[in-house]
Amino acid sequence: MAESDSFIQEVSEEVRRDRMYAVWRRYGPWLIAAIVLAVLLAAGKGWWENKDAARKAELGGELLAADAIEDPDEAATAFLAVAEEGEYQYPVLARLRAAASLAAAGKIDEAAAQYDAIKATEGVDPRFHDLAELRSVMLLSERMDPDEMLDRLGPLTVDGSVWRLPALEYEAAAHVKKGEPKQALASLRTILDIPQLPPAAQGRATELIEAIEATLDPEDKPAEDIASDDASSEQAAPEEKTEEPEEADAPSTDEDASATGEGADK
Repeated sequence: MAESDSFIQEVSEEVRRDRMYAVWRRYGPWLIAAIVLAVLLAAGKGWWENKDAARKAELGGELLAADAIEDPDEAATAFLAVAEEGEYQYPVLARLRAAASLAAAGKIDEAAAQYDAIKATEGVDPRFHDLAELRSVMLLSERMDPDEMLDRLGPLTVDGSVWRLPALEYEAAAHVKKGEPKQALASLRTILDIPQLPPAAQGRATELIEAIEATLDPEDKPAEDIASDDASSEQAAPEEKTEEPEEADAPSTDEDASATGEGADK
């Protein structure tokens, strides 16, 4: 029995080895290929990431070099070179800087053309698109029709717009240019309602509101301004009245003091 069991065990092990060998012959090459492919993909990904990072660093260096150029014409040329050959978001950034340099050089139309090119770029970030629109309006505001300004600034003044604050300021300027002080005041008061408004912007809006209100006739002022003026007058009136008794009490004090002195002499 012992020899028989040993023989059966040897046969079973031989069968298992044959089966494992058959499985390995069938699936082994595929397993090896999968391992090799995984290694190649990991190596390729690392190579691509390194190349991508190196390219971004190169473009960033070109932007910094262009930004260091003092002459605006030469700086614009350098920025446009990055815009023509760059990748990722660098062409948009380069065109924004090129437009600023062209504007500094007095080439207004060429600067505006760069902003238009940014807006026409396929797949451009909406924030850059809106910034180009805003900068274009700011650049051409002196010669642009106020109605056109209002049409172009309208989408930038809605809630959630990244550039809402400067857009509202230029919207107010367009209304003033159009001869609509009440609408300008409405735009400026909207600025004051913006949450977490910077103190500088708040002060600027308040000064503009006061300046515009100074040009209005009393009947043209908004109701809230008239009410605030009346409240200020009412607050000032009691202060004047409280000073009158103090002036009246002063002589009586002097008279009492003199009468007391005369009594002491007697």
